[in-house]
Amino acid sequence: MDFAAARDTMIESQVRTNDVSDLALQGAMRVVERETFVVAEKRAFAYAEVTSPTPSGRWLWKPRDFSKLAQAANVMAGERVLVIGGAGGYSAAVFAALGCTVTILDEVAVDLPGVDSSVGALANPPAGPFDVVFVDGGVETFPDAWTKVLAEQGRLCVVVLKGPMGTANIFTKSGTSVAGRVVFDATVPQLPGFSVAPAFAF
Repeated sequence: MDFAAARDTMIESQVRTNDVSDLALQGAMRVVERETFVVAEKRAFAYAEVTSPTPSGRWLWKPRDFSKLAQAANVMAGERVLVIGGAGGYSAAVFAALGCTVTILDEVAVDLPGVDSSVGALANPPAGPFDVVFVDGGVETFPDAWTKVLAEQGRLCVVVLKGPMGTANIFTKSGTSVAGRVVFDATVPQLPGFSVAPAFAF
């Protein structure tokens, strides 16, 4: 399979057609070899519009969902990015290719060139501050710690799930306040440990 051609097709048919016009982001996605982050038996599907399993047990998002959220966050070269649950590696690799300083927080160590690895519980991020916190999976709820490590005007990028559906959100820190906005509908693989406790009805 010609993976380089598949990357170009991904950009043209899944990224640009979904209003992702950021040329720097497109360029980073063109050079990061997505197939190397997928389990070997699924590499033929690495550029399809599907979620793909990685050797770490995490998942790669559909190219459309990842690129739209990364663009909405306006991630720029030189920024400090924390990828929570990022052991799959692809998201971090794209941000590194953009010229960001990238740290992955996950429960296993990640060996990825140009990316720092912080091993620990996903609810307890390193101190930061970070310009962008990108959550590499969907959650029903999330801890305040994820916004507390944001720099001024820092952005938390997270897909909030409600049942089988979800919305991609950007939460921006200004002073002591955090304001959120929904940017598009998205359903991505769920990160374990961030479900809403079931309510009891009488």
